[in-house]
Amino acid sequence: MIHTILWAIYFILYLIIVSPMRAYYAHQIKKGNREKVQAGVDRMVHNWAHRLLWMAGAKVIVDGKENIPQGTAVFVSNHQSDFDIPVVLACVGQPRALMAKVSLAKIPGLRSWMDLLQCVYVDREDEKQAVRALMDATRLVKSGVSMTIFPEGTRSKGGPVKEFKGGAFRAATSAKVPVVPVTIDGSFHLLEERYRIHSGTVHVTIHKPIETAGMSRQEVRELPERVREEILSVMDDAYRGA
Repeated sequence: MIHTILWAIYFILYLIIVSPMRAYYAHQIKKGNREKVQAGVDRMVHNWAHRLLWMAGAKVIVDGKENIPQGTAVFVSNHQSDFDIPVVLACVGQPRALMAKVSLAKIPGLRSWMDLLQCVYVDREDEKQAVRALMDATRLVKSGVSMTIFPEGTRSKGGPVKEFKGGAFRAATSAKVPVVPVTIDGSFHLLEERYRIHSGTVHVTIHKPIETAGMSRQEVRELPERVREEILSVMDDAYRGA
């Protein structure tokens, strides 16, 4: 329990301590100077996410970093735990925009940083809002911003990987950018029931990009299951099933 309390204190204190810098970055972006401050935003978000994992006692092993494309891409990952967010921010290339559940935007101090990353919030209980969120994500990717999406829509918590929702892939196929499958295995061990932090090992596999430019309609329809199977290819059979 002490471990969990210390982790929570760090989570909050870091957001408070860096709030002046966050305000400066937000001001510069509002003035149209995003390129001037983006490297600083990425560095601070990476450091914060990395320390959250370190304080949780997480050992993250990453394979396939060479598969990260140089240009714009949509990274698609399975979703085992809330710890998947610091995992992708700290360990899968530079931090990038997330398609995140709207409840995260309600955490004090966190939304301001997520806004700096140009995250898109989705409320899966509100169909119209979810459609607008997908449109926002598509516009963002078309503008050249890479994004990470968890197409299961909810955490599997160590159970079978759920069905991948096709709408989550629209940003990639509309912008004709590669989809990069990412497997996260073990993050659910870090966060037990009742939000108790526990140390553990997380294995991350970054798979080869799948080009979407030139895909037929049939290939687009098959893309969610193709990516899901790629992610499952390095996981135990227990994770299969929808």
